[in-house]
Amino acid sequence: MALIQCYEYEKEISDKAPACPQPELRRKSRMVRRVFLALLVLGLVACGDNIIGPEDIAGTYTLQSVNGQSLPWGEAGLEVTAGSITINQSMTCSRILTGTLTDGGTVVTVTDTEVCTCTFVNGVITFTWDSDGSTDSGSIVGSQLTITVDGDVLIFRK
Repeated sequence: MALIQCYEYEKEISDKAPACPQPELRRKSRMVRRVFLALLVLGLVACGDNIIGPEDIAGTYTLQSVNGQSLPWGEAGLEVTAGSITINQSMTCSRILTGTLTDGGTVVTVTDTEVCTCTFVNGVITFTWDSDGSTDSGSIVGSQLTITVDGDVLIFRK
């Protein structure tokens, strides 16, 4: 038995082979890919009940902590005493933060309210604030919403 070169695929094959095996290998490879794709699609369809949509994340989330510290939380004359984010099924939302601002011995209670739209893909939520178009991202796992804003980690619970 001698090895010869297949003219079409430039592979060495036996001179006794009735044909180059390369086309058969490609056909089998395509078949394996098709079976794998079909199984993947079936798996996704079977797990379809676990897909989280707007109706699942809609609700009001109450601020629990900032950077691991319970409320009130303060920094540089600002103390956050309460907060919440409300997410609607229409993927619109609003945020309310309440706190005190101390300036030169004067303490003023402040409430900051802002509206936004949000997207939710694969557990990641992105808020786009209407006032300036800026965005903040976070995650929702179960009833916990975690957002990082300017390096601060805010934890909200539904």
